Amino acid sequence: MKFNWRMKYLVLVLIILTNEASYAEHTILLGLYSDHYGYKNYKDYNAQGNNYKRMRPLNQGGPEASRLIGYMYSTSTYAVGACTFKNSFYEQTHCLIGVLRYRFNDTVSLETGMNITYGYRPALIMQMASLSKGKKVLPIPIAGLTFKLGRSAVSYNYMAPGISALIYSWQL
Repeated sequence: MKFNWRMKYLVLVLIILTNEASYAEHTILLGLYSDHYGYKNYKDYNAQGNNYKRMRPLNQGGPEASRLIGYMYSTSTYAVGACTFKNSFYEQTHCLIGVLRYRFNDTVSLETGMNITYGYRPALIMQMASLSKGKKVLPIPIAGLTFKLGRSAVSYNYMAPGISALIYSWQL
């Protein structure tokens, strides 16, 4: 039987997941708070009439603002998952997350990785009207700390370009 390259990667992923299965956790993520650094407003180039190019505040604050919900498959050394949330510009965004986990002890760990998102319009990020229509896939680096207590955990993550998030997770 001849394997194509996708099957080889799928088999590799299954081996890794099976190997770590005794240490794995399944968790649900809920966004608690998000904040932006550097700027607090943006121009919506798709707005109509008097709202065109009007400065608007970024979406930040408590759980109602980001409406983040997601799932993570975690081991002691890495975590992978997916989430959806209202982005900085009040539009729905979807993401795939992969992080490496460096544990200090059973309670605290440092995490670093990548968040691949779909749902941001480059016009809003770079404030360029010529890019206002299409949404793009964007790689966003993540660095953060996770504090775990029992089946609960709270993570503080910093993501480029200047966004931090406080996320609660519950182990299933």
